[in-house]
Amino acid sequence: MEKTLEQVMEQVKADPKNPELLKELGNHYFKAEKYEEAIKQYQTALDIDPNFYKALYNLGNTYYKMEQFEKAVHYWHEAIKVKPDFDHAYFNLGYHHYQKGFMREAISALKEASRINPEAADTHHYLGLSYHNTNQLENAVVEFIAAIKLDPDDPDYHYNLANTSYDMGNYQRAADEWAATLEIRPNDNKARNNYCDALLQLGRYDEGLREIEKVLEVEPEYPPALCTKGELLEKLGQGDKSVVLFNQVLELIKGNESWELLYKYLRQKLGI
Repeated sequence: MEKTLEQVMEQVKADPKNPELLKELGNHYFKAEKYEEAIKQYQTALDIDPNFYKALYNLGNTYYKMEQFEKAVHYWHEAIKVKPDFDHAYFNLGYHHYQKGFMREAISALKEASRINPEAADTHHYLGLSYHNTNQLENAVVEFIAAIKLDPDDPDYHYNLANTSYDMGNYQRAADEWAATLEIRPNDNKARNNYCDALLQLGRYDEGLREIEKVLEVEPEYPPALCTKGELLEKLGQGDKSVVLFNQVLELIKGNESWELLYKYLRQKLGI
């Protein structure tokens, strides 16, 4: 049973030179989002034991929450200097680099985190995302599959394996993994639209059309779903209906920069 803040404060009063208790007190302040007070406790712990890697790591986490990223990275590196097999610190470094778009650094840190602790599903997942973003698709697939084996109930793992599989032209695996995503997260219209796109590539047009209607029931003006429906109708020999839909999408997304690629694609398709 976790101790209350008051209990930890009493223990610190009784044993003020105990870095573990000071770290625990800092953790209470961290959870309460009192970050300056948390930093004070972690620093006090380090004044007593400069090699207390847990306090170094938690300082990094606290500065990260405060969006002082350089300090966060510094303290995670300091924690690793003291404890070279500290997979949590490597993961945090990798996650930070991934979020900032520094994929080479993300891959390096996440590979080390995975080497130390190969049972961490999230590490495999973010390593897979980093590989995907650097077009190392085979490596990405390996990592997503590893994440799924460790935690088969996380829909994001299936979703991102599907994305990578689609980009590799493996439409069957993409369809299977988007279907798995939908079993866990049935209201994910983006995943369902992507699933329909994979069915389109597999020539399963009638099945795809039934599925895309489920998306449009919820979001009748969702441009990718309307476009996918148009392409399915086109394959089913209903070209007139598909042209109407493509023009409808053009009107919906005209001038919207976030749909620029889709806009260009449809103009090219319609010969405009």
